[in-house]
Amino acid sequence: MPSYKVVYGNNRGLAEPTRMLLACAGQEFEDVRYTSEEWQNHKAEAPMQQRPYMEVDGKKIPQSRAMHGFVAREFGLNGSNNEETTKIDVIIATLEDVRLSVGRVVFYEKDEDKKKEKVLELYAQTVPKSFAALEKMLVANNGGDGFFVGSKISRADIFFYVSMEFMAAVQQDFPVQDEVRKSPKLAALMERVAKEPNIAAYLAKRPQTKW
Repeated sequence: MPSYKVVYGNNRGLAEPTRMLLACAGQEFEDVRYTSEEWQNHKAEAPMQQRPYMEVDGKKIPQSRAMHGFVAREFGLNGSNNEETTKIDVIIATLEDVRLSVGRVVFYEKDEDKKKEKVLELYAQTVPKSFAALEKMLVANNGGDGFFVGSKISRADIFFYVSMEFMAAVQQDFPVQDEVRKSPKLAALMERVAKEPNIAAYLAKRPQTKW
């Protein structure tokens, strides 16, 4: 049985899709969360001197997308055919676009007034379009009452859940609407993911952090 280790900081961030996929698969893993100070002593060990990275039987894999892609393929969570896998890629790319556009403003804009203005603009224009597209993709599979592809949970559903946790954290700080709650189908998907037995067990015990 391979051994798995996920190395990051004490937050969800870019490592959480990999952690949740491993949890969903029922695969035990070592969840290493270095503080900023500790990381300076371990940075040279990382393949690209950055976090996150993971180890599989001691072999190191950098880059978050490569990490959760590896896990999804390894445990059958990446679609059952080329069409489903491609749809998963589209969903993840759509969510990444939203997270990156919002994240750049939230984490890197220093002027608080400009930050608020830019976030409100994104939530008024860019974000609703992306969520409308996601809802359409969900509904296209069995009316939207299951998962994004096929009949079981996949990498797309877990990446969606993690991305919505990020969006919820943003909503704590800015007067923006919860886009998921505008779509009962997307809101119900969030609940289905959280209720998957292995994921529910993981969510109950993971460290509670804002991001």
